[in-house]
Amino acid sequence: MPERSGARAVAASAVGGTAAFTPRPLLRSLEIAPARRSGAALRWLVAARVVGDAAAVVLAGLAAYAYRFHLSGIPIPGGRIPAFGAYAAAFPVLAAVWVAVFAMTGRYQLRRGQSTLDEVIGSAGAVALVLVVALALEAAVHSFPYSRLVLGETFVVAVIGFAAERGLVRGLQSWLLRRGHGVERTLVVGRGAIARLVVQRLRMFPEFGYQVAGVAVSGEGDAGAAPRAEAGFPAGVPVHDLAGGLAPVLERERVDTVFLALGAREHETIVDLARICAGAGVTVKVVPDVLEIMTSAAVAEEVGGVPLVSLRPSRLVGRNLVLKRGFDLVMTALIAILAAPCVVVLAAAVRLTSPGPAFYRQVRLGRGGRPFTVFKLRSMAHHAEATTGPVMTRPDDERRTGVGRFLRRFSLDELPQLWNVVLGEMSLVGPRPERPVFASQFGGEVPRYAERLEVLPGCTGWAQVNDLRQASSIEERVLYDLYYVENWSLAFDLKILLLTPWRVLFHRHAY
Repeated sequence: MPERSGARAVAASAVGGTAAFTPRPLLRSLEIAPARRSGAALRWLVAARVVGDAAAVVLAGLAAYAYRFHLSGIPIPGGRIPAFGAYAAAFPVLAAVWVAVFAMTGRYQLRRGQSTLDEVIGSAGAVALVLVVALALEAAVHSFPYSRLVLGETFVVAVIGFAAERGLVRGLQSWLLRRGHGVERTLVVGRGAIARLVVQRLRMFPEFGYQVAGVAVSGEGDAGAAPRAEAGFPAGVPVHDLAGGLAPVLERERVDTVFLALGAREHETIVDLARICAGAGVTVKVVPDVLEIMTSAAVAEEVGGVPLVSLRPSRLVGRNLVLKRGFDLVMTALIAILAAPCVVVLAAAVRLTSPGPAFYRQVRLGRGGRPFTVFKLRSMAHHAEATTGPVMTRPDDERRTGVGRFLRRFSLDELPQLWNVVLGEMSLVGPRPERPVFASQFGGEVPRYAERLEVLPGCTGWAQVNDLRQASSIEERVLYDLYYVENWSLAFDLKILLLTPWRVLFHRHAY
């Protein structure tokens, strides 16, 4: 998970700058007390990144030289191949510039929970700066005319090599964290929905490197005893009473990091607990009130050294709607070229293996709560709800056909919804459309549920690429949907589309 300090941690939006594309916004926090980290055991991965970056640049330079002067067939000015020695001496210098710039811009920090895609996109500014420095050095060297075409090709190949290298290192980091190497023992302080969601996400994604040592709440009874009124936490998570103070719990559980998942009105409590943690050398991360702040598109500002957090309305208005619609049409056309043959084959398989039509129509709610007909490949028996009425799908749902299990496992039954995108009833990216009967139920139970209807529903969404599907709570899905609505950008849409195929292959909660 990315580690940030100050108000920037709260306000980091879904896109833009080095804080771009934070993968799990629920776990974004305000770190207010740097301290020891058991994750220091993985510091050698920083050296692996430095060596990997340098190797990628040097190998890219060699490949670019070989291609330009021996393989490309492009005429060489003067007809003579430049001396290899001058280029061989320049490539290590370029690698040193790359490493220095990346180090100065903080690109070698170990960020928990950040995907390789986030890291590559977040490094774009550093790569651009390296290119500027390289061009300046090339212009300053008058003793040898270096080819700018070779320089450009070097950067293209270096970025590809950099992405592959970072993917390998991050995969190794996740593998080690999943097996307990370099993990931070974590205590979540709080009760209710906020604390439960934090615990759930920390346990769901062990690659973050946080081992939940327990939950601390205030209650009656002896210190260390679980309050009777506290419930709802996963089995096996110890619940500690704060009646005897926080310090004994920190010492007893050997805590490295504390997540303060308290309500927005408990400012004094947060400050007091943060001071206790700082005195014990424990890192503190404050989780904002997820129902009020995290989904409010917070923007960091500063006035006279005082950090401020401004809340802005949805960005999906005016010309942004036009941009999103144009993006949908262009991307849908490209995707449809690949998807059309698949839909034909799958439709034939559905029709031949079970009685009933190949395609299925169902009423869903669109933007503004207007109903529309969504198209899907039929994955269940014909008239599956004739006796049960509208019900949610289950992992062991017997209504699914043999082909339907395959379709739903890889979300292939959703492909016909590209036609809904063409009709303007859906977008490629957005909150998933809900059936009216369930929307009516959720609207009365989940705060701000209706706000997700302010935009077009999507074929995929921010909740879905975070593996929040049928098995997850509707409250948590709504949090992610609202986060998307209030932090929308074309870059955010593109990121979600790029993550979708990966999630389709490896998600665990589609059935």
